[in-house]
This record gives sequence, structure tokens and C-alpha cells, in this order.
Amino acid sequence: MASVREIFEQSRSILLSGHLRADGDCLGALSVLYHGFRALDRQVQILLPDAPDSRYRFLQRHTPMSIYQPGSALPEVDSWWVCDCSALSRLGPLQVDFLGAACPKVAVDHHPLEGEMAPQTIWDAMIHDVDAPASGQLALEFIESLGVELPLAAKEAAFLSLVSDTGWFRYPNATEPAWQAAARLVEGGVQPWRLFADIYQQTEAERPWGVAIALQHTRYLAEGRIAFTWVDRESLEQAGGHLEDTDEVLDLLRAVAQVEVVAFLFEWEPGKFKLSLRSKSDFDVSVVAGHLGGGGHRRAAGVRLPEGRSCAVFVAQIEAVLVQEWQRYVRLRG
Repeated sequence: MASVREIFEQSRSILLSGHLRADGDCLGALSVLYHGFRALDRQVQILLPDAPDSRYRFLQRHTPMSIYQPGSALPEVDSWWVCDCSALSRLGPLQVDFLGAACPKVAVDHHPLEGEMAPQTIWDAMIHDVDAPASGQLALEFIESLGVELPLAAKEAAFLSLVSDTGWFRYPNATEPAWQAAARLVEGGVQPWRLFADIYQQTEAERPWGVAIALQHTRYLAEGRIAFTWVDRESLEQAGGHLEDTDEVLDLLRAVAQVEVVAFLFEWEPGKFKLSLRSKSDFDVSVVAGHLGGGGHRRAAGVRLPEGRSCAVFVAQIEAVLVQEWQRYVRLRG
């Protein structure tokens, strides 16, 4: 496997991509690399498989991002870098072109990479550390190693990565290196309060209704240790609600004292469901995700579920897996 630096030095043109419905960490990592590479006179383009959550549109004031149009020709580049994408399926419509691309491919990720995404399979080089709090921190460290002084927009993007995946430093992955990186970024001009306002205080009027509709289906399993809810497009449209991101729903369920595991099934587009999982304890939600075809971390995982099935079918399947894995967890815990 070649070194990341070797591939970078041999690349005059670079394509950057991330996962479907790119979140703050993914977009932050892409933005850091974009500005860092451009500072070193590379031609750089960000190409996403679909539109990210609208709450992150402020990033595009300084960082242009294109959305892939199926059937369109991809640019010829010297290397293709993919951020924060732990499963090939999460590249969505880009995955066929990605696999067929002849250029070197580089992963920038803090998720476990297994199976089709394992180091010895499709990657020519990797910036990979499962102990890193965010993929954006790995991107930041690499750009800093090249001696680049990033513009403020890139520093804000790096801070976005950190706060997105550490829950604004509330989660156990808010390690000392994460705090140190955040301190450097604040010293460099990042204003956390302004970034918070850009992300969370520019929402659509229909969004609170979307959260309310999702929460009305909440049910508690395993004697209240698991909170599970779901929402489909029909429920949202009938009530005039809107929802793009799952964090608000997950955070409210996670706040319940006895709850250790939360799960939220969300139909984000007609016929397309995703399951988001979070853990407050030692319960490994990535195991649940794995049973359903997804993956992630011990305390945060997710699944893009196969199309062609109803919400009711998914609800029953997810409940069964959650209860099964909880019972196994209790037995092992003694």
C-alpha cells in the first residue's frame, strides 16, 4: 500500500467524496481537505452522492460542493479521496464509478473498515484511526502535517467535524486530543457560538413538527432500557412536518433516565429508510446494525435498509433484533 503523502504529491487533480446524506463530520472533513489541497495548488472538486442536510448549507459560502447526477461523466482526476464512509453502499450512486475508477483511492475515516471496505481491498492508501473522535480530525492532522495554514472557513469546518461526532464534547469520544484540536481552532479564530447558530438556529418552521411526529411513535422495550421510534413520509406530509436529520429525536430519547439504547427508523425519501442507533452504556449498537446490514461504532451506528419493504415490516424486524441483542447483552453482563 502506497503512503498517503506519496499519492497526494503525485496528484495535481483530486476528487473528494463522502457518504449519502453527508453529516457534519463528513462535510467538515471534505472541507478541510478541499481548502488544504487548494492551498497547495491542487485542482480540487467535492462531489457528493446526494444533497446533505440543509442545516449545513452555510459551508457552501466558502466551499463549493456538487451533487452527482446519475449518468453524468465524472472528472478525470489523479486520485479520489473518500471521507467518513464505512460501507460501499453509503456511496450511493457513486459506488459503481468509484469501483471502476483507475486512479488511486484514499480513505479518510475513523470507522471500523471491514469486508468490502477493508484496507486490503479497494484502497491504495488510508488515513484511518478508529480511536480518532472524528474523520475531520484526521483530515486536519494530515493537512497540518503538510505545513498548510488553513483559512477560517476550513477551521470552522474542522470544528464542525469535532462537535458533530462528539455531541459538542458530551460523548466519551471527546478525548484530550479532541479538546486540544478544538482549542487550537478557537485560537485560530473559530467562534463556537456563531457556528452553533449557523447549524441549529436557522431551521425551517416545519422542523419542530417533524420531531414531534417522530416522537409520537415512541415505544419502550426491554423494561424501558431501549427507546425506539419511527416516522414515515406519509405521517410527516399529513401533519405538515419536515425532518432531515435524526439528532434531535435521538437526543430527546437519550435524555430519558432509564434508557440505555435509542433507535430511530426514518423514511428520508419515499421508500428509503435508515435506522440510527445510539448507546449510553456498554451495549454495542454496531452489532445491531451489523445484523441489519449496516455498521458503525460501539455507541453510534446506522443502517441504510433495503428498498421495497414497508415501514411496518422494518419496525417488527428492528424490534426483534434490538430485544434479542439486549437479552444477549444482559446474559453476558451477568
